[in-house]
Amino acid sequence: MDTIVAISTAPGVGGIGIIRLSGENTFNIIERIFIQKNKKDIQDIHGFTIKYGNIVNKGEIIDEVLVSYFKKPKSYTTEDMCEINSHGGNIVMRQILEVCLENGARLAEPRRIY
Repeated sequence: MDTIVAISTAPGVGGIGIIRLSGENTFNIIERIFIQKNKKDIQDIHGFTIKYGNIVNKGEIIDEVLVSYFKKPKSYTTEDMCEINSHGGNIVMRQILEVCLENGARLAEPRRIY
């Protein structure tokens, strides 16, 4: 099983954008790209919590964010899941999406209903 990522907010102008990661490597990916204030070890983070910090790429801050943690099986997807709440706007959300892809996630595809 892999880890998927997608922008979860509607396209357009808005104050907040949400990028959702879901799957077995979610927390590993977040640990590589998220520098949290008052850092805790990923194993010590409880589900249904929010942490404040920055999404970074190669040492450069992309955005100041809030990351919500949801541990399996008690999440929307029943897998480990995080939602990155960033500033809105297509550019910053696209940059965060790209850094997630570069760190092991794959782009989510539409669900097919037959």
